[in-house]
Amino acid sequence: MPAAITEFIDVDVLLSGAAAEKFAFGIPLGAFTHTITVNRQDGPYFSLAEVVAAGFTSVATPDIYGWASAVFAQDDGVDSLLIGRIDALDASLTASLDAIEAAGANTWYITNMESRADADIADLAAWTESRSKLAIVQSSDIALAAALALQTAGYNRTALIYHDDDTEYLDGAWTSSGGGMNLDAPGGVGIWAYRQLEGVPFDDVTAAEAVSIYAVDANLFGRNKGLSFTSKGTAASSRFLDVQTSIDWVKARTEEEILSLFVGTPTKVPYTNAGINLVAAAIQNVLNRGVNFGHFSPDVAPTVTAPDVSTISSADKINRELTLQATAVLAGAIQKVNLTINLTF
Repeated sequence: MPAAITEFIDVDVLLSGAAAEKFAFGIPLGAFTHTITVNRQDGPYFSLAEVVAAGFTSVATPDIYGWASAVFAQDDGVDSLLIGRIDALDASLTASLDAIEAAGANTWYITNMESRADADIADLAAWTESRSKLAIVQSSDIALAAALALQTAGYNRTALIYHDDDTEYLDGAWTSSGGGMNLDAPGGVGIWAYRQLEGVPFDDVTAAEAVSIYAVDANLFGRNKGLSFTSKGTAASSRFLDVQTSIDWVKARTEEEILSLFVGTPTKVPYTNAGINLVAAAIQNVLNRGVNFGHFSPDVAPTVTAPDVSTISSADKINRELTLQATAVLAGAIQKVNLTINLTF
């Protein structure tokens, strides 16, 4: 055996670069009134045992314990959660949410809250709509006044689900199951309908009640053919939640990809065709991953249109601004089947 090559040549190969921190889409936050800590955010907690060890016990904070139990009970659920503190002295729910956000704006994606009051549901929905987040709320009001108000407002980021018991945390269970889908994994994108939830009883509604629930774009955890599952997986505007999560995903990942290009380039991205193509390639990489992960259809390949540098205005070059266009087709999902069967002898 010859002497080791390191006796003569010792080479270290280092892979360097800059990558922006990725936003995590699978983290829920429950907004609750408590005095266990003075923090506006506590966690992340990765198990119910950690939640209890932090002082959020079934005796001290039964609402938080019940919510966290529902979140962690889901076989396909999220890995962690945050607890946001509503201070009893806060001027409003909006003020509480602002304070929770100030403690870490990008730490969570889906918000639940202890209140089931229509006014609070409206406040949370209005607050959420201007942010890259979702809100999942529940109501035991079969008249669904809150859902109708949200539908009228056309909110794309808040989904209301009917449940006949305010003390059971169907919102936490559904949030965990829906949020547990990995938006950055091959085939990881799924829908918020047909989710089978653990630890929460289904609602035994009549056909007429179900029609009323769907009519105001509210959701239901019901039972058909011996199976309990959620339906229909929409926000108050009737937009399907998986459509909104794909919109948020491509925005966040594109921002991260381009920022990583800017920071990771040792000198600069030149304002030349070569530099333009570097930016276009970074965007194309995100869109291609979107196809692989299930956000976009593979049947119509996503594309990025990069202009020739000679067609770009002097003003844009002086300001160092580049404008590009990209297209992609959402993969969507099949949630209802209409079938005619013709039988003959």
